[in-house]
Amino acid sequence: MARILVVDDTPQNLKLIELYLKDTEFEVVAVGGGHEAIEQVTERRFDLILLDVMMPGIDGFEVCRRLKNNPLTAFIPVIFLTGRMSDESDKLAAYKLGAVDYIQKPVNRDELVARIRVMLSLEEARSRLERENIRLRSELMKAEQRTSEMAGSFADLQRLNEEQRGERAFELLTLDSACAVCSFDAAATRMLGGLEVGAQLASCGATAAAVARLVASGDKSGVVDVVDEGGEPRELGVSVRPLGGDGVVVVLQDLTGLRNAERRASERALAVVAEAEQPAGATGDAGYRMTEFVGASPAIAALTGRVDSLRQKRSTVLIYGESGTGKELVARALHFDGRHRNAPFIPLHCGAIAPELIESELFGHEKGAFTGAHAGHEGLFRAADGGTIFLDEIAETSPSVQVKLLRVLQRGEIRPVGANQPRIVDVRIIAATNRDLLELVREGKFREDLYYRLEVVTLQLPPLRERLEDLPALAVSFLEHFNRKYERGDRPVRGFSKAAMERLMGYSWPGNVRELENVMEGAFALDVGEVIQIDDLPERIREGRIDLRPRPVQRGAAPPASAGDLRGQREAAERAAIEAALRQTGGDKAAAAQRLGMARSTFYRRVKELGIG
Repeated sequence: MARILVVDDTPQNLKLIELYLKDTEFEVVAVGGGHEAIEQVTERRFDLILLDVMMPGIDGFEVCRRLKNNPLTAFIPVIFLTGRMSDESDKLAAYKLGAVDYIQKPVNRDELVARIRVMLSLEEARSRLERENIRLRSELMKAEQRTSEMAGSFADLQRLNEEQRGERAFELLTLDSACAVCSFDAAATRMLGGLEVGAQLASCGATAAAVARLVASGDKSGVVDVVDEGGEPRELGVSVRPLGGDGVVVVLQDLTGLRNAERRASERALAVVAEAEQPAGATGDAGYRMTEFVGASPAIAALTGRVDSLRQKRSTVLIYGESGTGKELVARALHFDGRHRNAPFIPLHCGAIAPELIESELFGHEKGAFTGAHAGHEGLFRAADGGTIFLDEIAETSPSVQVKLLRVLQRGEIRPVGANQPRIVDVRIIAATNRDLLELVREGKFREDLYYRLEVVTLQLPPLRERLEDLPALAVSFLEHFNRKYERGDRPVRGFSKAAMERLMGYSWPGNVRELENVMEGAFALDVGEVIQIDDLPERIREGRIDLRPRPVQRGAAPPASAGDLRGQREAAERAAIEAALRQTGGDKAAAAQRLGMARSTFYRRVKELGIG
């Protein structure tokens, strides 16, 4: 049913139009002025507006101008109804503003209904055409992307052809039944090293030994990963064919260039992020979903369950988490997803305000309390009365502020600077920190009594590196956000190449979700294409660096390593990562290098330097 908004300052005219449209297929909403019309349109969807010209406050022309200047309401058809004497200049002005019709009062019922139906039919046709245009543009962009990918693959093959032009593609050698060398093509020594007639192939070097193992396995063909004399990884295609008697002929082909071309083509392809990896937020047992929080990993599901239990209550909550993990998002969910959502929510970063000003900012001050206090200030606690105040980085507060915060938590009392009497407030406190408050208590840097008052309920936010399964969904949500922010509606960024997503998944993310957001925005700022490739990522992510900067201390965590031990710690961590990758790939070094996001030459070099067998 089409919904029609009727706007007229005369009640009799409103009643008449409502009577005309009664028992039709239209739902009618009637308002008596321009301001009410604009409020209605911002709150509800309308398919057409019947608008009077002459009204007090703002007239019909101004209402139409505001509607057409708003992208959300610009396409609603507007029909002017006027009781003024026919004036061509008014009619022309109406059409210039974007009206679709201009009718002189009094209007005939059948004529009005007919004109409304015609205009709604035209709007439906326009919408259908616009949807078809959007679909065609999307198909065109997909075709252009496929063309671009094919062109890149073709260019790689051309380069490979040029590299191999003038070179011999195949190398030959023959072996007897005992895998001893009978004869060999002189070119075979390029990859197999020093071959000798009569010698066992397995004794002619590491590369020859790898080929010998494949021959002995009985396989008729395969690919052997080897390292050439320059230390560069190569991929050698091996084909074994029977020869007269018990011997075999081994055909060798260097496939490195071809495989690299295939990998580059595959890496440029768009990575597919499964629908299950793109939820709007983690869901708890009861179906609750934290507002604006993206993630579905087990850690986030557990966190969501705790937030679900707390959001309807007024308990003090202390949130632990590294910088950039989303502590303020959780605080907002605790407030805005609960029954006190309409009360004030005031966030404050305790380290962002000078120590001499934070007491006044939090608790207010009286006029003349200090130099420059020309007027009183109510403070954030009074502004948040009945609601929630979020104190981020609570560990940065001074001892004097900690004393006053303790008073608020104990009795709900605040005392503005310069005031003689305390004032009572009802404020829920949610605090957050990336430091171990209990350790600060032991060091005498944080009040013990305040610590126990704050730690009524604690929430621990996992760092991004511990919930990497959420990264694709987070990255997609940032793409959608920056497509809107950077107005990429006609040429949106559609996703990530497979190689780029592998690099993102292989990075340690010391800056957590905030660092991921900054990486995404950096790509948009540099006018990235429709698919984010490896080259669009920062160097630290492209190279797959393992970040070993000391982490902010979390509750219950061990203290950071000393600076003198960082080199050994880095090597130990790198060794553990490489050994784990080799175990997961069954000793396949090429696959392990790809899994870690490292260049194969770098991987082979580090394996040798670290003495990993």
